[in-house]
Amino acid sequence: MGLFDFLKRRKMPATIEDAMASQATDFVDAFSQPRAPIDASKLDFSEGSLHLVDQVLQDFYQRQAALPDDLHFLASAYVFETARRQFGGRYLRGDQENPFVLVIGEPDFQIGVLVMGKIKGRVSNGPEDNIPFFYAGIAPLVERQANATLV
Repeated sequence: MGLFDFLKRRKMPATIEDAMASQATDFVDAFSQPRAPIDASKLDFSEGSLHLVDQVLQDFYQRQAALPDDLHFLASAYVFETARRQFGGRYLRGDQENPFVLVIGEPDFQIGVLVMGKIKGRVSNGPEDNIPFFYAGIAPLVERQANATLV
């Protein structure tokens, strides 16, 4: 389900944060069927749960299959919301490759986390764009209160 389908199906969310949280929940729901390739009960928005997201993306990489736009958005939302729940932040509009950016640390510092391009990269480039490794790069930047962009 794409963003426009989501908006037609539900009342318009009050904020981008509300919309992203809803899409992240839709990602979990998408894997709640009995024969799903991953166990949705383990999608608990923890850093460890990102291995499951990576597993889904690895499957697309191995099959050399295109990632559907709706799954791209839902997986991105799940990674975004995992980060926002751990580190806080707000979403801003980005560019074509990364339509949304999570900005962490304001007003003291500013870390831009660009998840959407990384999700696409994981499917096309394979393990070199590992999602848990990417995510692990956020905490050191927060600890240092760095001004940085994580791509």
